Parts: sequence; structure tokens; C-alpha cells
Amino acid sequence: MRKLMTLGVLIMMCGCQREVAVPTAQQLIADRALLSEWQGKCDTGEFSQLAPAEKSDRCSTTQEATISFAQLSAGKKESDFFKANTVRK
Repeated sequence: MRKLMTLGVLIMMCGCQREVAVPTAQQLIADRALLSEWQGKCDTGEFSQLAPAEKSDRCSTTQEATISFAQLSAGKKESDFFKANTVRK
């Protein structure tokens, strides 16, 4: 009876855990603080020890947003450089 009771409590605890809401890549790009938070979670935080498939499910949008943000930053730098060199003084 005790084993059955323990098993029932364990199942209830596992069932009560809620699924993590993973932000989309667009949300992460729009909010730099959120992107930094999720990078920390995926690189060294709570998601760093997950199995590869589960980590991929939770961290793929973070990777996409990081790449997109880097591309946007590089494009802005190139645009600023071009603009600075084409303005007549």
C-alpha cells in the first residue's frame, strides 16, 4: 500500500509540472534582455544538461535569434560605414 501511495504521489508531482513556454525567434530579437536570459539558460543554465533532442527543442529559437541579431548588427555596421564614407564634407 505504501509503495502504491508513493507511486501515486510521484505521478501527481510529475503531472503538475508545467511545460516551459519557449519564446519565438521574433520575440527574442525584439527583446535583447530576453535573448540574453535564454542564451544563459541554454549555454550554462537549466537547459544545458538536457538531452540533445530536448535541448534542441527548447534552444533552437535562441540560436536562430542569436544568428539573426548578429546579422542585423553586422548589416547596421556596414550601413553606417558606407554612409560615413559617402557623405560629402
